[in-house]
Amino acid sequence: MLNFDKEKYLSMGRLVQSKRGELEEIGAKIYRDGVKNIFFTGVGGTTAEFTSVKKVIESRTDLPVYCVNAAELMLEGHRQLNRDSIVITGSKSGDTKETVAVAKWCRERGIKVAAVTKEETPLCSHVDYLCTMDSTGVENTYLSFYYIVLKLLNLRGEFDEYDEFVAAMEHVHESLVKVKEKFDPTAEKIAKKTYKEPYQIWIGSGNIWGDIYMFTMCILEEMQWKRTKAVSSPEFFHGTLELVDEDTQVFLVKGVDKCRPLDERVEKFLKQYADKRVVIDLADYKLDGVDDKFADIVSPMVTETILTGRLAPHIEHHTGHSLAFRRYYRQFDY
Repeated sequence: MLNFDKEKYLSMGRLVQSKRGELEEIGAKIYRDGVKNIFFTGVGGTTAEFTSVKKVIESRTDLPVYCVNAAELMLEGHRQLNRDSIVITGSKSGDTKETVAVAKWCRERGIKVAAVTKEETPLCSHVDYLCTMDSTGVENTYLSFYYIVLKLLNLRGEFDEYDEFVAAMEHVHESLVKVKEKFDPTAEKIAKKTYKEPYQIWIGSGNIWGDIYMFTMCILEEMQWKRTKAVSSPEFFHGTLELVDEDTQVFLVKGVDKCRPLDERVEKFLKQYADKRVVIDLADYKLDGVDDKFADIVSPMVTETILTGRLAPHIEHHTGHSLAFRRYYRQFDY
């Protein structure tokens, strides 16, 4: 597959698996703290990932769960954020300014912080519960935080299937590789057909909404300088539908959770009015060895493995615009 190192990918998976005990212990410590609510915070792609994690767990727990942008949280505060809260964050680089600042801000107020990041980075100095790893791949980010929060829910008696879920995750990366291999020819066709489109609408819902937002913002906008619009399936019918015509490129990613009927409603509309439409159905990309009852939990991982993992490299190939090149981001102070 284009720009894919299978052994490196699997080694990253083994790294996360090797950290499972540490991550679960963070969940256990949070449980022993008797927290009253959970705050996920960060910026950019981290916030997008946490949007999906929040959706996964809030349907399974009685704990109030919030996802708040770090910069806004420090300026606005939050009436529900206090010493009975746990703040969960992360940074792949370990030096994201807003993330480091919000961790410091929380600890100064006696609010405990848990994080996953690289070792010996600024974020490490402002965290109560820390797991360090230098991993790549958003799928691994999801799995890392699942080991924390789903273990917490398990200890609270809200996710009795945790051990079964963990067993299914032992070989999930091999299954994700199979999904990559299955989707790759489709990714090549989509990229070749659509890479010149001047404007794209991307639609999704439920547990994968954070991934739709992340792919459009972090990959297409930041890394490819493409003009896009991300809209959730229920909101599509309250504004964005008026932009659809025979010349507008529209993408729909159909999920496998309770919001799937919302996606199907969008699909019905697009079949009638959008000549340039691409529909990707996650039901076609199930993970071997993962029971259907966990499909909604792993759907963000599957979405990332096909979009960021496979579609993005093919778009890069056709545009000739490196995914690593930035015009402004981290190039200077702003």
